Parts: sequence; structure tokens; C-alpha cells
Amino acid sequence: MSWKRIMQSLAGKFGYEITKVRTGEKLPYTWCYPYNSRIYSPWFEDWFQRIFDKVKDQTKVSEDRCYMIYRFTQHCSHLNGEFAECGVYKGGTAYLIADTLTKCSENKKKLHLFDTFSGMPKTANEDDSHHIEGDFKDTTLNDVKEYLQKFDCAIFHSGIIPETFEDLGNKKFSFVHIDVDIYQSVKDCCDFFYDRLIKGGIIIFDDYGFRGYEKAAKKAVDEFFSDKQEKPVAFRTGQCFVIKL
Repeated sequence: MSWKRIMQSLAGKFGYEITKVRTGEKLPYTWCYPYNSRIYSPWFEDWFQRIFDKVKDQTKVSEDRCYMIYRFTQHCSHLNGEFAECGVYKGGTAYLIADTLTKCSENKKKLHLFDTFSGMPKTANEDDSHHIEGDFKDTTLNDVKEYLQKFDCAIFHSGIIPETFEDLGNKKFSFVHIDVDIYQSVKDCCDFFYDRLIKGGIIIFDDYGFRGYEKAAKKAVDEFFSDKQEKPVAFRTGQCFVIKL
């Protein structure tokens, strides 16, 4: 392999650090592998790093994906409808959404948070994502509530999806973040939230583009939207999103 190809390969993983070392400057640009170009990566800007610092220890979601969640939250905060997150874990992305929503929205929107708060359900054992029951169990409802205690907008729905959706009635939503990994849970989320998403509302899916989730999160999304006007748009971050028409 040529030196150039080796550098490009390394840059795909460590592009930001290489940029700093080689130029001596802190530039928010990373290599766009396999293309020989550097692209603007705003999640490495100082202003967003300060935002990410507040949540990074409470989430497995990387800063580039958090940036997408942050921007979509800002966008949807000006639409009618409430917010939801399915797959809360320790509450990092929920904090990001709640904090951004509080600062952006003049209306007191609610953020509905869905999780077992005790790890993956039994259905994970049969899933092609290779998750098993109990994965991500290093969290509790009380810990997440304490972490998010300053946000009056947060409403917790503890239990198994889709049973916990029964509490919502006919509420409408403008933003939904789905990070539940496994096929059945993603499918259940699509089945419930699609009809309740307002026109112009956004659903953003985590895990869609990651290797190992082809027959899990990605399969559920692709199957659901195969006969819909809306089509999932994939990002290099591993996420995809859909805008309701």
C-alpha cells in the first residue's frame, strides 16, 4: 500500500488529530475517505466541543452524531409537536435534546423518553445485531432522572417498547430520535411514530449505517419506508433521517 493510501486510511479514523499535528493548527476538517479531500466537520469546533463535553460521559453516541441530533433539535423546535427519544441509556443524548430544546423553543414542548432503563429486552437474543438481553444495563431510571432533573420537559416512560407507547394517546411529534438498535424495536417505533409525525417533522435513526446492523436497525427502516413516499437519507455518521411529507 502506498504512503498516500496509508495516510488516507489512518485519516479516516484519526483525521482530526493528523490535521492538528501536521499543520500545528486546530482545524475542524477531516479526511473524507476514500476521496482525497478534507471536509468541514463542525462537531470539532470549540463551541460544539463545549456542548459535547456536557454529555460525552453519559452516552456512547459520538460527537458527529450528537451534532446531527443537536441541529435537528434546533430545526424542529420551531415546529408544532412534541419530542421523543427511544433508547435513552444513561441520558446523554436526552440531555443534549432537552438542553437545546429549552434554549430554542418559546413553547414548553415535552420530551418523551422511552427505555427499559435496565438493558436490552429478551427480543435482543434473537436479533441479528448480536446484542443480547441485558446489554446496556449499566444504567437506572433513578440515575437518568437525577441527571436530567433540571429539565421540566422530560417525561419518562420506563418499560418495554411498544407497551410504553400506550401512554401517549394521539399526541403529535415533530422530532423523534430512535436509538434502539434491534430490528423489532426499530420496527415498533416506526409503526407508532410515523402516523403521529407532523408534516415537516423528522425521525433520525442511529445505527442505520453501521456494519453489523444490516439485518437489524437498517433492515427495519428500509422495510418500513419501502412503500412510503419518504425515503431514508443516510449520513456518513452512520445515522439516517426521514422528513415527513
